[in-house]
Amino acid sequence: MARLFEDFDEDRHGRLDVERRSSYSVEVFYTPPMGKLKQYGLNTGSSTGWRVNMLSIDIKNQNFTIFPVYTIRRSEEFLKQKYKQIKRIALIGFDSLMVMPSTQEEVMEVLEELPSAFIKDYDYGLGLAKPYRFIVDAVEKLSSCTEIMISKEGETSIDVKQNSFHISFDDFESARKSINNIHDIALTAAQCVKEGTIHNLLAERVGQSKISVSTGRHPLRKKITSVCQGEESLSGENQEMILDVLTKNTKSIVESRPEKISKLRNDIELASLEILITRYEEMIGKKPDERCWQAFFNENPFILSLAFNYPIIKIQDQASVGGRRISGGGDTIADFIVKNSMSNNTSIIEIKTPQTKLLNKAPFRDGVYAPSGDLTGAINQVLDQKYQFERHITQIKENSSIDDIHSYSVHCCLIVGTMPSDEQIRKSFEQFRGNSKNVEIVTFDELLIKLKEFLEFLTSAESDLAPRLQSV
Repeated sequence: MARLFEDFDEDRHGRLDVERRSSYSVEVFYTPPMGKLKQYGLNTGSSTGWRVNMLSIDIKNQNFTIFPVYTIRRSEEFLKQKYKQIKRIALIGFDSLMVMPSTQEEVMEVLEELPSAFIKDYDYGLGLAKPYRFIVDAVEKLSSCTEIMISKEGETSIDVKQNSFHISFDDFESARKSINNIHDIALTAAQCVKEGTIHNLLAERVGQSKISVSTGRHPLRKKITSVCQGEESLSGENQEMILDVLTKNTKSIVESRPEKISKLRNDIELASLEILITRYEEMIGKKPDERCWQAFFNENPFILSLAFNYPIIKIQDQASVGGRRISGGGDTIADFIVKNSMSNNTSIIEIKTPQTKLLNKAPFRDGVYAPSGDLTGAINQVLDQKYQFERHITQIKENSSIDDIHSYSVHCCLIVGTMPSDEQIRKSFEQFRGNSKNVEIVTFDELLIKLKEFLEFLTSAESDLAPRLQSV
């Protein structure tokens, strides 16, 4: 375990005392070292008089509660509550934390299992690490709650009666990753602005050329870079003026500066993809229903192509596969009908939501989880659509005047849920979908990652192409 000090020293390190409350619960107390008490001018008659409750573990109720206090700060804050309002942070349903330690060493081993974003060394004071204090700040601004409960089950909500702010583990992880991502983007932007500013300052003094500061592709990095350089965004009126001039002079610009038009087109495409990715992430956070997701994919059908390993063309959304016109109101409706653009073989896509549970909460056997009813129901739904489509393919083609679709081997794709965070559950999910030969199962976050990888590929490709365009 990473310690503040490499070797234990009773004058510098606190001590943990474990007290058993019942056959399934313990309380852990922190006793400060005499050295710190002397340093802060506190009564040093007995260090036990300054001990504080730091941790509570309730195996029966799957509750691991942290009491955040300062154990390494200035004298006026030492042993005081870390946060203005939040007094407890509870983690519910984290199996790796649900053990009954009896010694300080065993407590330290349990603390190592805390999720990322948590301090794991009690001599630093348990709670969220400083970069993630914004999660606590947000909770304190949004509510009067004195407890944060992070759970692997349920949704983010406020329990007024219990005075608790519940955060789903998925939302907590999204918040943590967002903070990390924003921090990295800000550091990169700041570094580029610093380098460019100092270079240009000295270059001007010695009569050499200045350089432009790279703004990158991410909208946030562009904003940070612009603010750091004292730039302001164009007003709507100025944007309209630029677009009007560009539209009227497109032909002459293409003839005289083709490389600029090519770069502008690439920039617009990349910016559009960045906006699309941002919108996708926001939708996952807002948890819209199936109809919203169907509309989203209908507006951006190329995202669906990322679920396939061959080129596809969308034929129809909300397609009837029950024998009437493909755009009509048959008894069986598929979310999307697409086809292989080379072979014309048809595929059916069914859309659920990221919140759809993939596996049951309780294990079927030790370490083995069965697929949820929602998942098996969705699979049977799309298989029935396949069955109906194959039965009525001739009538559908005739009624819809579509000849270039075939049912050689109708491929079914189900877009549903998100990848489980628990390793055992993830293993069961992969084993299940790996043996699903008739329906390919793709999660929403897998599509999101493919989108981001596509953006990264395009950005890298543009960077490689830029020097060649400049030499033309």
